[in-house]
Amino acid sequence: MRFINFFALLVFFIFGCRNDSPNKLEDAFIVSLQKNDFTILKKFLPDVAYYKSLGDKMPFQQNEDIKKFIDESNQRIKDAWQNAIYNAAEKKVELNKVMIRDVFYYDPFKRDEASEAMIINYEYKGKVWDDIQFIIGRYNTRTYLLTIPNPTRAFSMADPELRATNEAKAWIETQKPDFKKNIEEVTHRIINDVKENNFESFAQQIIYRGNEESRRWRSGVNTNDSLEKRQATEFMQEVGRQIEKCDGYETGEIITERQSEGVWIILPVKCGDRIISFAYLRVNNKLMLGDTDSGTKQ
Repeated sequence: MRFINFFALLVFFIFGCRNDSPNKLEDAFIVSLQKNDFTILKKFLPDVAYYKSLGDKMPFQQNEDIKKFIDESNQRIKDAWQNAIYNAAEKKVELNKVMIRDVFYYDPFKRDEASEAMIINYEYKGKVWDDIQFIIGRYNTRTYLLTIPNPTRAFSMADPELRATNEAKAWIETQKPDFKKNIEEVTHRIINDVKENNFESFAQQIIYRGNEESRRWRSGVNTNDSLEKRQATEFMQEVGRQIEKCDGYETGEIITERQSEGVWIILPVKCGDRIISFAYLRVNNKLMLGDTDSGTKQ
């Protein structure tokens, strides 16, 4: 009987330990906050092997230097983690009611091949928020927590529109093989409409930019309204001035940019010594032109 009891206790201990050590970073982060135990995140913190894997992207290679860097980095992460706990306490968030709903990975860092952004969607009392964000690295199927940017935003629950998530989704969408072809076709159609003075076609592809707040940046133009038609005509003339003498052009790399209006998807068009940026917002699952900007190539 003693042996059976000991065996049962051992099984309970093993499974209990497993439950205290989540296998996913997002789960470990929430559990560490709930238990006020930073060590739960230990297996997700970068080690010497991770930084060695970066090769010449790491400014120093000696183990002693790397360990010193790791200690300093881990302290910054711990400070940010403590900020998140403070924010939750200040907001009186019941951490045991925070539930992970989704995670998005995307890479807005054009010049950094070693890291990417991670956005956590969590549910709290029936609403979903996305103010928990990480910078992570990957190596040998493992995910490493490199930084917690803007830790004071954690649990702020201030953006019900989930703009950070929408930016991540937009970036993910732009990486699909057919996306660039689609946005190039839309841009080509707009340029042709302007050159051929085809107002009816042009107006179907632009966003309402007037003063009606409920529609501004959220719907297309109503050309039956005289004011909106005039505004669309002026926009068409503006685009016409920018593409003047632009008989041949090539497109650049797509850029995503989060602004108060939403997530802009921008296609640079190189024409001679100029770059014309065609900026789109997605309205009812359709890319619609909201702005253009013209500048000289650097």
